[in-house]
Amino acid sequence: MTESRVPSPHAEYDRYMERQNRRRAWWRRFGQLAFYVIGSGLALVFAALLVAGVLDLGQPRIWGTFTQTDCEPRWRGGCRPVGTWVSDDGNIVKSGVYLDGWTDDTGTARAGYQPTAIISDEANNIVHTPMWTGAGAWLTGLVLLWCVGYMLFKAASWGDITLPSRRRARRQAQSATRSAGLATRGSPRRQYRRMLEQGTLSSDQEGDGGA
Repeated sequence: MTESRVPSPHAEYDRYMERQNRRRAWWRRFGQLAFYVIGSGLALVFAALLVAGVLDLGQPRIWGTFTQTDCEPRWRGGCRPVGTWVSDDGNIVKSGVYLDGWTDDTGTARAGYQPTAIISDEANNIVHTPMWTGAGAWLTGLVLLWCVGYMLFKAASWGDITLPSRRRARRQAQSATRSAGLATRGSPRRQYRRMLEQGTLSSDQEGDGGA
């Protein structure tokens, strides 16, 4: 007569928890892969903007004077200067144009205009003060570096890559030095045998070693 085993009361709960853990692990990995895809897409966009910004640095720039006539409120506070820009030769007049920067106490500012750039001032309806002229490429480069650095940091924290660090290199160097020291010193018996082979063992040491 065979005995029937009574199922453990916790077996079903254990199987349920295993399924839950697998499901959570799957969603966690899905989120990580989605982060990689979105982050890579953003990095490509910023890289393209950086290339365009660098190329625009060589495009001709027309200088003139911006006179503020209005101030458009910003969603994060403050306002954005709006006004009229006139080139130095008076041939180009832009009304209702935005200023990338700030005016002085008189409401005017020296500003440059690039109508033929890839990121065209004509399309964006904007002129730039000298301080912000060409700043787009620098800012885009910094954002790109931060984006790539953050992605590498998260990948390392998730165990997908291993980043070099000074602490790890120091630990490896200390471990290698310790191993080399142990290999050099060896055991007392090995040292005794080495000294016998080299003929550097004194008579007292021979007596101690043979004891």
